[in-house]
Amino acid sequence: MFMFARAARLGPGSAHEEQAWAIAITEKVNQVSESTYNLWTPFASPGVNTLIWTTMVEDLSMLEATNDKLLADSGYHMLLEQGARYTSGDAIDDSLLQVIDGEGVDPTRAPAYVVGVDAVIATGAAAKGLEVGMEIAKRARKITKAPTTFSVGATGAYGHVAWHTSFDSITELQRGQIAISMDSSFMEYLDKTTGGVYQPAARQNIYRRVM
Repeated sequence: MFMFARAARLGPGSAHEEQAWAIAITEKVNQVSESTYNLWTPFASPGVNTLIWTTMVEDLSMLEATNDKLLADSGYHMLLEQGARYTSGDAIDDSLLQVIDGEGVDPTRAPAYVVGVDAVIATGAAAKGLEVGMEIAKRARKITKAPTTFSVGATGAYGHVAWHTSFDSITELQRGQIAISMDSSFMEYLDKTTGGVYQPAARQNIYRRVM
């Protein structure tokens, strides 16, 4: 399974108009796509005013088919032109992750919030990075009682890995975050196993689903 994401940052302007446009283009994509695209924005995290569109697919040919249909859709191109006045001018970034461990995750079900942790495997630690990454996901699922995936970057920084934990409400997210931060065995595992496996400065963000 793969997760595709596209991120664009909005510039200053009418928040109401920008949101209406973001919802409209998401609806347009979902009209032609075989997979469902969801729209997200950071919550209490870096990247304020960033929009992220994501979808899960079993086969990359689904992404190719959607892209080909959109390129031929005049309504989609009109929305792209309209969106040019809302974006900040920063680069629009695509990313592709291959889900290595997605136990208990239903790709057709969209949670309200997702906590994402991104890291990069250190040089010479590829095998260990995957082994530890899957174990972290397993332990996170047990502690938070929430679906957690472990993925490897198929594009972007080589060695990029990511964990995503899904929650149905902000209350569940808070409970899960407290549970994992207070679990001494989990912290001890991180201390003992991650040194030299991942590069320093892993990042954690929270994302809230818009639609």
